[in-house]
Amino acid sequence: MKPQNGISVSVLRRTILFFIFVLLNFSWAFAQEKKDIQIHFENDSVTVEKGSTFTNFLIIENKSSEEMMIQNISPQEQFPGLLFYPKTDFTLGPGQSKNLPVKLIANVDFMKLRSNKIQFQVSYATSKVTRAENASFFVSKGENKNIAIYTATYENFINPALPQSSILLTVENQGYSKRTVKIDLQSIPDGLEILPKQQTLSLEGLEKQTLEIKIAVRKQNTLYPEFNINAIVTDLLDNKIVGSNTLYLVILSHNRQIARGNEAASGSNFAEMSYNENSSGFNFLQLRGNTAFRMSENLKSRFNIGADYYFEDGLYNVYDTWLELERKNTVLRLGNVNSSDYDYPVFGRGGKVSTRFGNSNQVEVLALESNYNLYGTYFQQTEGSTMVGAKYAFGNAKSFNGKVSYIFDHDPRFNIDTQVANAVTSLLINEKHIIRTEVGVSNEKGLLNKDENTGASMGANYEGKIGKWDIQSFNSFATKSYAGIKRGSFFSNQRIGRQFSAAQRAFIQYQNSQVEPEFLSFQSEPIQPGNTSNLRYYFNSTEALGLGYQFSLKKWNFLLYPKVEKQKTANFYTSQELFSYRLEANISTTLGAHGLNLTAEYSYSKENDNPEWFNSLKTTLSYRYKSFSLNGTAQWNAISVFDLNSYYNGNRNFANYNVYASYNFQMFNHNLTGSFSAGTFYSELYKNLNSNITGNLEYKISPSWSTTGYFNLSGYKSTAEYATSGSYYQFRVGIKKYFTTATTLGNHKVAFQFFEDKNFNGLLESGESVLANEIVKLDNYVAITDKNGKVVFQNVPEGTYTLKMNESAGARLMMDPVIMVHANINRKVGLVKNIRVSGKLTEIRQAYDVLETDVTGIVVYAKSEEGMIYTAVVNQKNEFEFFLKDGKYTLYIENDKYSYTQPSQTIQVTKEGYSKTVVFEYKKKDTTIKVKKF
Repeated sequence: MKPQNGISVSVLRRTILFFIFVLLNFSWAFAQEKKDIQIHFENDSVTVEKGSTFTNFLIIENKSSEEMMIQNISPQEQFPGLLFYPKTDFTLGPGQSKNLPVKLIANVDFMKLRSNKIQFQVSYATSKVTRAENASFFVSKGENKNIAIYTATYENFINPALPQSSILLTVENQGYSKRTVKIDLQSIPDGLEILPKQQTLSLEGLEKQTLEIKIAVRKQNTLYPEFNINAIVTDLLDNKIVGSNTLYLVILSHNRQIARGNEAASGSNFAEMSYNENSSGFNFLQLRGNTAFRMSENLKSRFNIGADYYFEDGLYNVYDTWLELERKNTVLRLGNVNSSDYDYPVFGRGGKVSTRFGNSNQVEVLALESNYNLYGTYFQQTEGSTMVGAKYAFGNAKSFNGKVSYIFDHDPRFNIDTQVANAVTSLLINEKHIIRTEVGVSNEKGLLNKDENTGASMGANYEGKIGKWDIQSFNSFATKSYAGIKRGSFFSNQRIGRQFSAAQRAFIQYQNSQVEPEFLSFQSEPIQPGNTSNLRYYFNSTEALGLGYQFSLKKWNFLLYPKVEKQKTANFYTSQELFSYRLEANISTTLGAHGLNLTAEYSYSKENDNPEWFNSLKTTLSYRYKSFSLNGTAQWNAISVFDLNSYYNGNRNFANYNVYASYNFQMFNHNLTGSFSAGTFYSELYKNLNSNITGNLEYKISPSWSTTGYFNLSGYKSTAEYATSGSYYQFRVGIKKYFTTATTLGNHKVAFQFFEDKNFNGLLESGESVLANEIVKLDNYVAITDKNGKVVFQNVPEGTYTLKMNESAGARLMMDPVIMVHANINRKVGLVKNIRVSGKLTEIRQAYDVLETDVTGIVVYAKSEEGMIYTAVVNQKNEFEFFLKDGKYTLYIENDKYSYTQPSQTIQVTKEGYSKTVVFEYKKKDTTIKVKKF
């Protein structure tokens, strides 16, 4: 069965012409009028990193023929990290202009600002009018804008004998800005009922949230396929995919995967023993633990264990148990092993070794049996797949990286040998353009029927920014017989967006995705012409073209996204097709501790070859207050083509409802922590009603001991003709011990001794003094040197850090401040103290002038011959100071409140110091005291 053609050419042509017309109207609407005064910032956009300070100049130009009084300059809001901005009034003559500094520091609160727009209001007056104008610039934050979505364990378990199983998803905002995202979940292949399939979340900067999704096997067959769940995270602000992951599911024959889904091991340096009871009668004791320790100075170790003991039959099972040893740049892991970047599911029991060399190069080799259980008697120890693989990663940390991998899998159950090779490269150009390429080849061979498949995959992605235009192009293709994760898939996502202002942007997007895999025959049966029972086939496709427009009004965000979409799904037995015109809208806001998000999607659709069109609507309302969240979803009629595959073959007129609430809390001085969640789902489509209540508790009875508890109550009721119902409960009580270790796996001891390097040779020699009582920073780690100039940072995680030394005192490192921490460090660091240049402002007063002046806050600039500009602020004593290295500097003041006799002065700073005091003399403007003589 082959996929049908996509959107017709005529519909595509009319839609593109409509979108072009709308975009032209957007461009014409933003024409600017000529004004008598021009107020703008020197830089329209400033790129910042966390912890850095930056300055942008506010430029005010008087374009009129009369004098103007600048009365007030104020920020639109109290921006975190705002260090300085001009606050004094001044006058601008005709044709005059002023450059005024605005200085900020990118602290965490600044990086978390919801808007990237920094706006100031300038009030001015002429002889005729008094007005106010706004000036703004945008901040490009150096942050990770991805949303991570993952489960606590690499593999997850579902039980087809139960109405539903559950999996916990962790969604993590890795950036500083608040994000509202949509999460879409899709079963590959079709056959899983996922509740909910789509959910909307609001995440604060660096926030993590945990979601529980319910999973049931919709169609039970004698042979279960290996299911994947594709999780896609889309940012509702720009409709851009910001995260994705493939979740792997393993089907078990008993219900203990319910506990595994909710009881995933987490944390480190702990041991927990718990009693688990559930309504199915499979009650067991569970042991979980994790610890990290040093075996010697250069050998580190980490150990994890998971084990269950079942009371009724005296059976046991050991799983998720492994020992990891690390020496220098080499890591060996034995026991349960998983690995990524192979474009193939890799998990089981065995061994893996990896080693790093150079800056960003790594080699990994593994050998394992595809069996999640390490050892036990509860599950029958059947022979699983045997895998061997290798991976080589290369490149540098900034502009280029890649990897090459190979995996060989011998599966004795299906009698198939599989080989997959994959290569990926990523290139960053000018920090604005990212190009990523991927290629893969595979071979599958049936050992009994002697059939064989060879496949290939390729991909090319581009993401870049040109002025105010954003361009993304994501493309991948894999042949039907490619044995990797992307088997038989085609994906194309083209998006062009334009930002008109910080509060308005538009985009046009085209998406086309198809999945049509091809598998070898079941080796247990001979190939017979015309017999399809020995083959597997399914096909899914989605094609869409849409235009989006986003805008903000104060604290409210809006999105309008009309699109035309065609979906299709097919297998050997059924085929469904859905063509839709859709309009998606989103409204979100944050009001103090309250968050509100409303998403609605209206569709005008027709199914298959049916000439009748029908209406459908799906809407989700999410409310959040501090640690409480409430979500509700309502759906009327089919939104997705998968809704047409109703198990009960009902008509398309149906309604589904879902309500879900959760609450996280901390009480009794954080000694009691926990969470509760409850939800209910009614589906008229699938003729069932599901409800669930879950709770987690942990109470600290001492600094290192806790009691733990967990419960889950689930109910299921079928509303079909032959109605069934059922319930399920599970609870757990346990005790948990936390361990403390002197050195955690992967952490190191970093020690420095600081001294004044008078002869600039980097060596501590006789006559050179150590620097005691000086503040030292290693990124966010802060310490102070002792009397010997030494400082030690304990338990420093591996990574790259920036070393800073008391910048206010003018200390300058004689080495690269970027420190690579991969082992213990003990280093002597020489510093050169910059030369102190001091100055003051002195008023020249006329006779009998008793009016006091205030020059506090006036900025003094020092410009080097290389063009670097340093700033100092006048204090309450009318004094200022710079710390400069040797060279020639121009010191000047740009402030029109007073008149300066010499507003610019040139000085020469030498290594011997600068002993003079720079004096700026000033006097009041437009002040003349006349003395009458008698």
